[in-house]
Amino acid sequence: MSARPRSKESPTERKLMLLDVYALVYRAFFALPPLTRSDGTAVNAVYGFERMLNLVFTRENPTHVAACFDAGIPPERLEMMPTYKANRPDMPSELRSQFPLVRQVLDGYGVTVVEIEGEEADDCIATIADRASKDSFQSVIVSGDMDLLQLVDEHCTVLAPKRGVSDLVRYDEAAVFERYGLRPDQLADYRGLKGDPSDNLSGVPGIGEKTAAKLIAEFGTLDNLLARTRDVKPERIGRLLAENADLARRCRDVSLAKRTLAIEVGWENLVYAPPERTRLIELYREMEFRTLLGRTEAIEPAAAQSAAGPPRVSAGPAWRTTLTASAEEARSHIARAALETEIAIAFAGDGNEPDGIAIALPSSKEAFIVPTDVLLSDAPTRAAFADVLLASSPAKVALDVKRLWRWAADLDFTLKGLSFDASLAYGLLDADRIGAGLPDIAAAYGVSGAQPAAAQNTSLELFGSGALVTAAQASEAAAIAQVAVPLREDLTNAGMLRLFTEVELPLAPVLGAMERAGFRLDLTELDRIRTKLDAVIDETTADIHRLAGETFNINSTKVLGAILFDKLGLGGGAKKKTGWGTGIEVLGPLALEHEIVRRVLDYREATKLKSTYVDALPAQIDRGGLLHTTFGQLGAATGRLSSNNPNLQNIPVRSEIGRGIRRAFTAPTPGRILLAADYSQIELRLFAHLADDATLIAAFASGEDIHAYTARKVFDVPAGEPVPSELRRRAKAVNFGVLYGMGSFGLAQAVGITRGEAREFISSYFARFPMVKDYIANAISKARVDGYVATILGRRRYLPGLKAAHPMMRATAERIATNAPLQGSAADLIKLAMLRIARTIESAALPAQLLLQVHDELIFEADPAALKTLEHAVRDAMENALDLRVPLVVDLKSGPTWGDIA
Repeated sequence: MSARPRSKESPTERKLMLLDVYALVYRAFFALPPLTRSDGTAVNAVYGFERMLNLVFTRENPTHVAACFDAGIPPERLEMMPTYKANRPDMPSELRSQFPLVRQVLDGYGVTVVEIEGEEADDCIATIADRASKDSFQSVIVSGDMDLLQLVDEHCTVLAPKRGVSDLVRYDEAAVFERYGLRPDQLADYRGLKGDPSDNLSGVPGIGEKTAAKLIAEFGTLDNLLARTRDVKPERIGRLLAENADLARRCRDVSLAKRTLAIEVGWENLVYAPPERTRLIELYREMEFRTLLGRTEAIEPAAAQSAAGPPRVSAGPAWRTTLTASAEEARSHIARAALETEIAIAFAGDGNEPDGIAIALPSSKEAFIVPTDVLLSDAPTRAAFADVLLASSPAKVALDVKRLWRWAADLDFTLKGLSFDASLAYGLLDADRIGAGLPDIAAAYGVSGAQPAAAQNTSLELFGSGALVTAAQASEAAAIAQVAVPLREDLTNAGMLRLFTEVELPLAPVLGAMERAGFRLDLTELDRIRTKLDAVIDETTADIHRLAGETFNINSTKVLGAILFDKLGLGGGAKKKTGWGTGIEVLGPLALEHEIVRRVLDYREATKLKSTYVDALPAQIDRGGLLHTTFGQLGAATGRLSSNNPNLQNIPVRSEIGRGIRRAFTAPTPGRILLAADYSQIELRLFAHLADDATLIAAFASGEDIHAYTARKVFDVPAGEPVPSELRRRAKAVNFGVLYGMGSFGLAQAVGITRGEAREFISSYFARFPMVKDYIANAISKARVDGYVATILGRRRYLPGLKAAHPMMRATAERIATNAPLQGSAADLIKLAMLRIARTIESAALPAQLLLQVHDELIFEADPAALKTLEHAVRDAMENALDLRVPLVVDLKSGPTWGDIA
């Protein structure tokens, strides 16, 4: 399909897209793993940026596009705040080298570049967006920089990456208010109060995000607030504002995007027409994006679209979409769906709660939408739909099975016959694509979806509710049905179809049930901890100021570094262009020698615990008093689960306060208790199995403490004599260090010995466990040939970095080649165990529920009367999930709170 110019479109049809290039490229660089061309040139950021362009051009269909670059910091900003952005770390060389290639991508897409010497991209974007509004454009800004939300208005929205390079969230005026409780035009004032560490803006000391938002919402503007500081309650905040009024204004003024730069827009220069197929082939060949190149070359020229509108499947009759205007018509569609072998289901509508359910029928290549209101208000329609969901046939395909299962469960539907999850399959095939959205998946397989039937209305208001669904939204179901075919083929070819169908797919409803269950929070316990943390924060602040000989902002890394290393002259600091480093890697070793450093670390721990958990968790409980997390089924490249909003896998356990926070977590069902089941040293056991080292296998078979056993072997401790604790500590460090590719330098740092001693220790270790060294060498060598490593169940992790020219990238890939099969096999193991336990609980109708997985540990709730039965089932499932050369050991502990079983 050839591109056509759009300069003659009417003003109401014009949409301007403004790309914040540096922000997007940075996002892509850190979101994607190392990727290099054959000459060793890094291209991961280029690839990620190109995929973002593909996605946003497909979704937004802009008529005009401009790509804005930073070209310096305006002198007036540095005049107001000399330290503005002074804390920014140097750009990694692997990223800096990719920007010329990013410009090649923009040129390949025919996108105009805008950059003004001495000005920031934000100001270019603000200027152009302001003029676009005056000229009746609708504008969309694509950026990960939240400062640009100040530009949102009735004519302008912001698309921001939420995760990776394909998960985008749109901010209009309502979304900005929902996030901040403020209008877009109040955000610069808000930033003047709270500051912004990423730009080295301190804001008003002692005022955080919540207080800042509350004050601006109450007083309207920063100027009005500062004029009425005596009216502010509590008085302490009013005094802070009065004392720091000038600082707040300067932070605000620096944050205001300029809208009056001398830019000659010339809308005709920004007209966007999707690039021709030949231009894309040339670009992909230059970048060595082989997959994209192969797909683009395979498309017939007459049928090819640009990457901004992915190639469409043209074989066979076109898919059609229809809407259902009545309950009778809905039942007719559902009756036809019941006769299908397999159907695809998708959500219609942009909100959290779908406005309709889209269903695709592959046999007739038709997709239709049933409004949610019809399903919920018309009893016969609901019953017919419930029968389809309950039946094993038709099988159900979805983009996100877990979300579909939760939606169905929340409405008391039983969902069975799940046969495919497109997102899971796509992420499983390549761990670097975890979290990709349907546009990315569809683009990768040349699928577009469906076209509305010509005779149908293209939109339908849902029974006066104001919610609107369109026939085009049904295309998501059609696209899901189409991508399922090649995704299944790719899983088969990669040897992962069984892992997908027997582990990942059936696990999705188990995770959905865990999300629905949640935990009950003891708010009284959290209040007690909050009081204790406030006292710790006050005490450590006073100690730090006393030891420093002055008061200062402890949260300012620049000021803290100056105090510790310039004023107090502590040794061991690392100074960069932006100032002294104050991260844990610097302060950790110094804490052994200097009290002030210990107190700084105590202060940081207390403030983090308070803000991240004690203050934040109560705000996230639902009306029933329950706290729910969201699990990422492929949350890590190794296949491990992740937990988000909130992250319940990261609540600390080693500190007293951390354990206190866990004591606020109780069973969601009144009267039940909690059970923890924890694998003992699972990765070391898997390592012994994979390496097939007879000595390590014998150690685990004997039941002896593995670290003491290792110390006895390496240091020749005679049998019958106790192993000194220091030798056990060193053995433990090398046992785990070997898993992560630790060398002599890392071991020396970990256990406090010389590098020579560490080298000798590692040499002795490999002499005692010879198969371990062979396993590591063979794993790396095989991965270089295959291009990937695999777990026990065949889960793959691709490692292009093994062939990188850059030594650091190669070394990183080699460490991953050693460790990924272990962590991935651990993920396989615990997922198998979760499935076995969930099935036992269901089949035996046990009054119990799996609540949480924290890597190698599972947390359950159970009726006390069923505890012994559950313990037996859990131990059996976990210890026999896989047949290994070493025994698996599970530790069980029960109690009324999570803290009691930690």
